[in-house]
Amino acid sequence: MLNISMQDAKDNLSELINLVEQGEDVFIIGNNKAKIKLVSFTEKPKARVFGQHRNRVIMSEDFNDSLSDDFWLGNASAHENIT
Repeated sequence: MLNISMQDAKDNLSELINLVEQGEDVFIIGNNKAKIKLVSFTEKPKARVFGQHRNRVIMSEDFNDSLSDDFWLGNASAHENIT
């Protein structure tokens, strides 16, 4: 645990940030009392919501049908029917 005055904190902010990132508790003192505790901040990923996009994605009836050889060979006529 490190207690430091506001002026010293101002002068040594980058060093204090490094200490906090390493797990050190850093308190900034003002009027002989701890005023501020520096803490490391990491964003938590947003939770996924199951079913959030239900009925928003629509697939054609022939989605699982096999594609013709012409499609795989890159023939232009095979691509004309795709919408």
